[in-house]
Amino acid sequence: MPGVLGYGWHESNRGEYLAQFCLSALGVSAPVIRQEDIGVDFFCSLAKEENRRLTFHSPFMVQHGAKDSKEFSYGGFEKETKKWRQDQIEWLFSQELPLFLCVTDREKAECKLYSTSVMWLLRYQFGRMASVVLCPDETHDPLRDSRREKIGEGGDGYEYHVPLGRPIVDIHILTLDKNTRSAAIECLRKAVNVEQRNITMRRLGVHVSSWFTDIVPNEPKSLDNLGSGVSWDGTDGKYAAQQLDSMKDIAITLALNLQAEGKDEEITILAPVFRFYRRAQIPPWSFDHLPKLAIDNLR
Repeated sequence: MPGVLGYGWHESNRGEYLAQFCLSALGVSAPVIRQEDIGVDFFCSLAKEENRRLTFHSPFMVQHGAKDSKEFSYGGFEKETKKWRQDQIEWLFSQELPLFLCVTDREKAECKLYSTSVMWLLRYQFGRMASVVLCPDETHDPLRDSRREKIGEGGDGYEYHVPLGRPIVDIHILTLDKNTRSAAIECLRKAVNVEQRNITMRRLGVHVSSWFTDIVPNEPKSLDNLGSGVSWDGTDGKYAAQQLDSMKDIAITLALNLQAEGKDEEITILAPVFRFYRRAQIPPWSFDHLPKLAIDNLR
């Protein structure tokens, strides 16, 4: 209706303006226009100043929500059809850029950013989760206390509340000075690096995840404390084939580097790894460069 806007929509828009201002203080922040909104609100990169010039690095995505009015929920079931929203779960765990949550408090002019890295621990531990709720400021044990009641028939049927802990960045407009900005940028840089590694491991089919355990907002050193998890599955051939294929490229590269460095003892230790592979699986060009001991171990 002309001249009318829902109050809730207007207040949410104000929160996004606040988030945009804070994110732009840390680098480049490009809002996603309404017509292209498929789950994230901002695409960002961090800034680095050198000789009065800015360069940009560490790209990431941000999903925004206003304090006490936004639930970061994915999956679940349609109310009428009871159909599982599997596409939302797959979307969440298929992104190629790190995802952060941003919670704004308009009255305090405050903006908080949360890492979502701990969600990988639950993904690998529980598999086909029916519903995922990302929970800022929650600190319960992610493995023992995240599973809630069964809510339907789809995936594993359960809802999981993922504890994101404290914000890695907590900034206020009135105190957004140079030192605060530098600390926030360094915190985000570390958080982006950790999440990029999680994404790389997912691509390789290696179920290893890292997340932050002792977050102090705006304190980069606190992000040096990481939790780490490894998951596996006893189903024959379910994951091992992809993991072996990923290891092949690493083994070839490592063998070439060790040979170039003249480390014969390390090559002897590495060579049996090549027993996993047939000669036809190895790129033909590499036979002219690989150590003979590695080639001799091929099937």
